[in-house]
Amino acid sequence: MSSRLSYLSSLSYTLAVIHCNAMFSSHASSVTHRRLKRAFLFPCIQGLQSADVNLGTAIAAAGNRSDAGTYCPYTRNMSNVAIVQDGFNQDDPLSTLKVVNKPIPKPAPGQVVVQIKLRPINPTDFITLRLGGIAQGGICGSEGFGIVHEIGEGVKSVHKGQRVIPFTAYPSLSGHGSYQKYVCLEEDFVWPVPDYISDEVAALFVVNPWASYSIVKDLQVPKGEYLLQSAAGSSLGKQVITLAKHWGIKTINIVRRKEAVAELKALGADEVIVSTEEDVVARVKEITGGKGAYGALDAICGTMTKTIAASVRDDGQVFLYGVLAGYDATVSAIDLVFRRVDVKGWVLYTKAMNQSDRCQAIAPEVAPLLRDGIIPVPKTVKYDLTDFKKAMAKAEEPGFAGKVLLVSE
Repeated sequence: MSSRLSYLSSLSYTLAVIHCNAMFSSHASSVTHRRLKRAFLFPCIQGLQSADVNLGTAIAAAGNRSDAGTYCPYTRNMSNVAIVQDGFNQDDPLSTLKVVNKPIPKPAPGQVVVQIKLRPINPTDFITLRLGGIAQGGICGSEGFGIVHEIGEGVKSVHKGQRVIPFTAYPSLSGHGSYQKYVCLEEDFVWPVPDYISDEVAALFVVNPWASYSIVKDLQVPKGEYLLQSAAGSSLGKQVITLAKHWGIKTINIVRRKEAVAELKALGADEVIVSTEEDVVARVKEITGGKGAYGALDAICGTMTKTIAASVRDDGQVFLYGVLAGYDATVSAIDLVFRRVDVKGWVLYTKAMNQSDRCQAIAPEVAPLLRDGIIPVPKTVKYDLTDFKKAMAKAEEPGFAGKVLLVSE
């Protein structure tokens, strides 16, 4: 019986290769050779090598793949510990997560497998889990730091054993994030870490620093004018303060706790408003001589968006980039229609993370700002990757202003 199975597997394997190569040839004009071959041929082989000798099933699975750009064939070494989302619960996403052992990816030509050592828990990771897009076994995780484990044929920019940052933010939206021990990416989505950046800073290099850098640049507040922001006590909010000061932009910062005022002032905040004790709109008008802030950033949503929009100048811009208070935003028609305030969503994934050339361009611009302390890095606490539930509960703890790192060796 075993010899018959072996024969059928071998026969199906051969037929699969012939069929997939035929499919490849017919699509060669519209899709690059390497990615098409990876999308169809490798999944066929993977299914057959896992003892599935059903040719139709293998080819159907290959043809339905939508992640040709990130797919890697796998080895039989089942030591890739991963946190996967199995089911959907918007109110309690932690209940849908579990630890599994997955195969270690094997890089195809042009790909790099990174062994991730550190990955932070970011608010955007919770959003990914609560939206349900990866609920059928996907892996979230928007950034991290690691070591090159293996490189595919033709890879020139990194070598085995090198310290690197894998750009997993965009892949995490389709379930290929950093909450696993090994991740496979295209070469252009991996960046060598300069010697002057520590492992911990490298793990926190992308999401908040890139967001603060990019969003302040996009808002285009002139030197000497006021930038208004909510959630100013967050890690990103603090980075906005120091970066704006470096660029000569004044900041008005909204917080909920009076205890946060002194810390933000020490960072360089020009003004701090405690929203639980003060009228935000009135205070902003007072600070700006009645004209309002030049532009604003809102990470909260809900009724705070209405407050923020009412506090900027006529024709001012408000970038809504967070949903800490939920997914519904309130804005007055007076501000939208008669004062022509432009309230728009701002998402880092589509600004700097979804294309490799953007990633490779922004990384060397941000790195010196971290090196010189212009963009500060928050204090961290560490948990083992498998202790993710305690770690994620800590990350959402009210008043916690640091970053939680998930660690794996």
